Amino acid sequence: MLDRHTATARLTRQMKSAESAVSTALIETLSLMHTAAIAQRDIASTPQKSQATLLRMSKLVDGLLSAQSDAMRTHTQLADIAREVNGPEEPTCPDQDFFLTGHAANAE
Repeated sequence: MLDRHTATARLTRQMKSAESAVSTALIETLSLMHTAAIAQRDIASTPQKSQATLLRMSKLVDGLLSAQSDAMRTHTQLADIAREVNGPEEPTCPDQDFFLTGHAANAE
């Protein structure tokens, strides 16, 4: 069974790891999309097929952006729970204004 301090430390570490993984996936996917767009321009023999692939990649990017927003919201909610149970406050929580714009506002 976890005590309050162990749970807080583990959740903090794992939340940072999850946020980093989503960010890395987004960066790698955008890099892949960049290379695919250059290849489409420079060497694609059938632009229609590569266009469909680029459209699929854009859906992947959109999903990763949504996942990143959800991770940030989760981080804030976990910090709220930690405050309720007198756990240490995590100082790197996303700014609340973030959740009032873009995809995050629509994620509820």
